[in-house]
Amino acid sequence: MRATLASGAVKRYAGRFVWLELDIDKPLNQPFIARHGVTFTPTIFVLDPADERTTATKFGGMTVSELYLFLERGERGVKGLTSSPADAALARAEEMLGRNQLTDAVAAYREALKLATPGWPERARVVGSLIKTLMYVRQVQACAEMAAAEAPTMLRDSTFAPVVLPGFGCSLAGETAPWAESARKILEPLAVEAVALPSTLRDNRFQLYQMFMSAALQSGDKDKLAKWGGRWLDEIEVTKPADDDERSALDIARVDAADIMNDPVRVLPALIASERAMPTNYSASLRLAQIAAAAKRYDESLAACERGLVNVTGPIGRSWLLQTKAEALLGKGDATAARNVLEEALQVAQTIGEKRKRDQHVRNITQAIAETKNKP
Repeated sequence: MRATLASGAVKRYAGRFVWLELDIDKPLNQPFIARHGVTFTPTIFVLDPADERTTATKFGGMTVSELYLFLERGERGVKGLTSSPADAALARAEEMLGRNQLTDAVAAYREALKLATPGWPERARVVGSLIKTLMYVRQVQACAEMAAAEAPTMLRDSTFAPVVLPGFGCSLAGETAPWAESARKILEPLAVEAVALPSTLRDNRFQLYQMFMSAALQSGDKDKLAKWGGRWLDEIEVTKPADDDERSALDIARVDAADIMNDPVRVLPALIASERAMPTNYSASLRLAQIAAAAKRYDESLAACERGLVNVTGPIGRSWLLQTKAEALLGKGDATAARNVLEEALQVAQTIGEKRKRDQHVRNITQAIAETKNKP
């Protein structure tokens, strides 16, 4: 997404927008992160400079054409310009989303769809935003059923995958519930279709690969697991990264695929090359350390952890590196050293600014500490 923003395609907005990028892990940025409920990247906002009111919100990446529409909508919101009741409801939904008031955003998105006149140009995008927000608030049945109702008749353009993707994921979350199986029967072939569409954003395609693999694990189908994991890794391996951001994004996908396939050795050479290409990027060291530990190459994992700790920028990254270091020490049979490292990780995790991530890290580390007490 950073490459899209830096491209010449957005020069038309020079003088109309000020671009601001925040690192989610740096302590200085935590008040903003907390106010807006940012839990993952990329999350993109248009903010009114007068009062920091959110006038457009997007979770995930966008194509250049989608970015144009997003910025125009955000600018209209700053100026208080809405052309219809449906547009006004959409503006409220975006504001609620930017405040992390997700239940209110769901209600506003529903109102926008109710008020929309036939042919409203925002309808397909709003359907996708509503379904994704239903997923975030864990209304998985409503999420899956709405996607199954909407997706079959949609245009196969850039709005299609953002409806199928969360809906398919919610159907998987429902496991064997009748509503989940019914929705999945509709959505899984549509997800296969979405993967092959040139209009599908690469991030969405990668998430669909991940869901196909999760579905294969659920059903115990090893052939499907190998098929989708192989296709995902093949696509990653033939993609030449344009910059370090893209290299990092590809490596995140590599780790996810290798983890689900339980085949860490396959991706180790690429992760070693990435760390060499980005020697001051702690995330590159972290990914290498995690995969090396999974491959039982514990000394290599420990060395990567130490390199990452030199360059880490905030408590989330430091906590992950220390947890990975403890995992490698346990692999070497040193439970006492691992427990000491986990105690340090717990202290670090308690300083994470974003509550959900803080709670997650503290819970995982506390459990890991308890498990080390049963080991010599």
